[in-house]
Amino acid sequence: MFPKTVKSAARVAAVTAVLGVAAVGGLGVANATSHRAPEEVYLTALDQEGIPYGSAYYMVAAAYAVCGDFESGYGFYDIGLDVLSESSSYSPYQVGFIIADAVTVYCPQYTYALPI
Repeated sequence: MFPKTVKSAARVAAVTAVLGVAAVGGLGVANATSHRAPEEVYLTALDQEGIPYGSAYYMVAAAYAVCGDFESGYGFYDIGLDVLSESSSYSPYQVGFIIADAVTVYCPQYTYALPI
């Protein structure tokens, strides 16, 4: 993750609120899915939420990157703002789900870092 300067405090506040709401919605992803591959669980959750992606490989790689960011000490909102600054394809709401689903499926040890 590369830190970036955020120019508007109002934008940060709005994004923070939306990311938090989306994260709470994404927490139920991996509940009774131990018989499925993690990739299938993650991509199915994104599909069910209507989050588009061009490449399954890219989305799975992005999920691993989210986990790496948490491991490096970044917080949920920092990761969300970074994703938003690098991609205009997703809304803050969608980014919140992407992060929450990635954590739930690939690095549940960071579930405590999701806003609830």
